[in-house]
Amino acid sequence: MPPSDAGFFSSAKHLRLGLGPALASGSVAGYPIDLRVKATSYALPATDGGDYVALAQYGLGCFERHLAGDGERWLEAAANAGHFLLERQRPDGSWLNTRPMRHTFPLKAPWRCGMAHGQAASLLVRLYQSSGDERYAEAARRGLVALSRPSGEGGVRATLDGQPWPEEYPTAPPSFVLNGAIFAWWGVHDVAVGLDDDHAHEAFRQGVTSLLANLHRFDTGSWSLYSLYPHPFAGVASSFYHALHISQLEAMNVLAPAPELLRMRERWLAYERSPALRAKAFARKALFRIVVPRNRLLGERLPWTRP
Repeated sequence: MPPSDAGFFSSAKHLRLGLGPALASGSVAGYPIDLRVKATSYALPATDGGDYVALAQYGLGCFERHLAGDGERWLEAAANAGHFLLERQRPDGSWLNTRPMRHTFPLKAPWRCGMAHGQAASLLVRLYQSSGDERYAEAARRGLVALSRPSGEGGVRATLDGQPWPEEYPTAPPSFVLNGAIFAWWGVHDVAVGLDDDHAHEAFRQGVTSLLANLHRFDTGSWSLYSLYPHPFAGVASSFYHALHISQLEAMNVLAPAPELLRMRERWLAYERSPALRAKAFARKALFRIVVPRNRLLGERLPWTRP
């Protein structure tokens, strides 16, 4: 999820994303994380510059409201988001961001976002199941192509210790954002289960293997990391993202049960409950933001990157 979504230090007190209320194993009806907070009106969010994460999350939030019994208008709103995705998808299956990344991670336009592709696929599969419109199914499958193509070749796939890792931000060197990768893998899961796609089934299996093999890298011993990008200081998660990581591990355990997921969830939950560790994480995040400011002038080079 984009690091600017939840405010400066992204306090979990004000916005916490828990498990989707309709989440169930072997189903793609309910989304793993409750995104209803992303759908506050029937109007599509602005997507100037290609913010497809916001669009897909809005659509998923609308669909979740429809499942919760809030009315058919929410399904129509979700379909409007799906139609927009159909219209903007490139021939190679991509949705392109047309503005450079202005903070935290150095990216020139145009660029692809693995999280956006995964969440768009999740929305399109649900719209296919509710309507039977094959255009949604085909677009969902094509949207996963970027997840299997290396970042340097027009895709968003990196490799972490020999395992595939979908990049929310396909930087060089790779950023390895945890929450974005999990959201991307959920899109693969939904294509696998919702469309009974053999290739997606295998890709999701590989994704779970990668997550289990590398999850320990995001544990500092006192908090979770937002990413593994080689900033001057480790990119610890804000309180919002730390809480989101906890919810994501719990949700992933519903889709692909594994004791490693629950063990790490319990560790991170214990960190969150410790006032001392919360204060330590806040101080580390404050130092990180001093060295790696969020807002930068367009075209300004990040000081620790190569010219």
